[in-house]
Amino acid sequence: MSEFKVKQFEDPRENDDSNRIVWTSEKVQKAIESMELGYQVPHAPFYEGDINYRRGNTVYDYTEEEMAEIKRCARDIVYFANKYCHAMTDEGVRKITLRDYQADMLKQYQQNRWNVTLASRQIGKTICSGIFIAWYSLFNFDKNAMIMANKGATTKEILMKAKHIYENLPFFLKPGVMKKDVMEMRFDNGCRVIGQNTTKTGGISFTIHLLYLDEFAHIMPSIINPFYENVYPTLSSSKISRVIITSTPNGYNKFHEIYQGAVDGMNEYAPFRVDWWDVPGRDEEWKKQEVANLGSIEAFNQQYGNQFLSASSLLLSSIEMKKLKNSETEFVFHEFDHLDDLGIDYSCLKWDPAIDPDRLDGKEDFYVFSIDLAEGVGKDYTIINVFKVLPMDVKFHRDLVSPSDITDFFKLEQIGIFRSNTHSLKEVSQILYELCVHIFDQENLRCIIEYNAFGQEVINSLIAMYPTRNDFDEEILVRYAHRVGSKIKKPGIKINRDNKRILTTKVKNYIANSRMVVKDQTTVMEASMFSRNENGTYSAQTGNDDCMMTVVNACSFFDTVDYSETVEELFDYIQEIYRKEIEKTLEISGNLSGDSFNIYDIIE
Repeated sequence: MSEFKVKQFEDPRENDDSNRIVWTSEKVQKAIESMELGYQVPHAPFYEGDINYRRGNTVYDYTEEEMAEIKRCARDIVYFANKYCHAMTDEGVRKITLRDYQADMLKQYQQNRWNVTLASRQIGKTICSGIFIAWYSLFNFDKNAMIMANKGATTKEILMKAKHIYENLPFFLKPGVMKKDVMEMRFDNGCRVIGQNTTKTGGISFTIHLLYLDEFAHIMPSIINPFYENVYPTLSSSKISRVIITSTPNGYNKFHEIYQGAVDGMNEYAPFRVDWWDVPGRDEEWKKQEVANLGSIEAFNQQYGNQFLSASSLLLSSIEMKKLKNSETEFVFHEFDHLDDLGIDYSCLKWDPAIDPDRLDGKEDFYVFSIDLAEGVGKDYTIINVFKVLPMDVKFHRDLVSPSDITDFFKLEQIGIFRSNTHSLKEVSQILYELCVHIFDQENLRCIIEYNAFGQEVINSLIAMYPTRNDFDEEILVRYAHRVGSKIKKPGIKINRDNKRILTTKVKNYIANSRMVVKDQTTVMEASMFSRNENGTYSAQTGNDDCMMTVVNACSFFDTVDYSETVEELFDYIQEIYRKEIEKTLEISGNLSGDSFNIYDIIE
């Protein structure tokens, strides 16, 4: 938003003495006090005598402090909301204190033209929409905001929230009102807020600068599909138009299409998600009570679960998804000289901001790559998922069921990811080679490559990348039996229906007991959509699951000799507090006896 300036209007009616009065905050306050005592105030600056509404074209002398506040509110919606906005509560009208996710939601709406929000019920979404609509109409000129929802009552409620925000603002922040009724407000800054019933042709003849669509997934497809197809060209042709779509899920429909497209980066919408556990005070005890009140877990999931699919088909429960959401982080790009030299775009390689990508070759650090390959023709994604082997936090030791040896006390934590559906297999091989040879230490690295389609091709490329000076070490490739009952193990993991079913079960357990920590936003989103299909295995019922499949494949590492050897070596480097707690837990469980601890007695 450009620098805000107050717009003053000249009243064309020469005989209107009201426009000749110059009002100030002090004069307005005296007028309010007089009217509350029952006195009539000539030419009062209030719309239709209502002290909560400023009359249009009222001349007002702003102080420097007031102008500074107007400019700050125009620049920062979160500041505006926390300092000046009020809402009706059980205790009456109270000043708003935004929750963290509400502040993030408003900032996202302010910073992005196209927004889509998936939200659980009763998370304060409506008040946020009221704040944004009020803010947009207060600090702009000549803009039209339109509100549409699945029900007329919902549209009226949102407009009422915006009106209520306006009513409780200080006089100097309010534009003057030119028109006010149940479904419209018009201000003397040229802005209008209009509520409309959702129809196939709603808003088509109306110039829309801000379109707010609430409970989008619950609008009948026979209405919303033609409406969106009709109104979208008008919005997209403008350089300043804004769209905010919010809803709870309701199966696979236009809302799901837009939201999933936003998550996958396939459209211009910025996705935002709020789950029931994001609300302070909502924990498992709250969930149990709500389930009891609603009558079933299915009813709870319908209201609060943010699930496009039935909860019974999802791999991860709400508890496990909450665990992932709590660790979710936006990964960031980092430059590497070795990758720059390739001349290949690697901007899709991103890292956990908590780690230092320039120090991935430490002698005391151990890593696992889980690699899923695709052709690079714009369909499936090639994934290089990077995990670090770490000791589990002591607080999770109590959750381990009968630990047998030290291998039970380590986890895989996601720290980086390469995700692309446009890079060729040759380019992927080149990037992978540089990661293995020059960025990581091969002594402390293992690679799990899904063998099914292109695994052997990439393995061959890695081995023959530079025939005269190839430094790729084949020993970093984790080996598996490619046929049931085979004693011969080859590089790469071959996924079939049977071992996929086993591995997905392990994923669920490892996430539940914090032995698998997933942090990348796209991976977490895919995890939330990973569901059982007709043949009894798990896959994405919509969108992609390539990231999630690398998580599934990575779980196989826990059952390999490579993992045991890695833990054996890592054990000598971990902090003493971890070693002592591991020894203590094993001794209590009966799998460690005596005063001395010999790692070779534990790992076969």
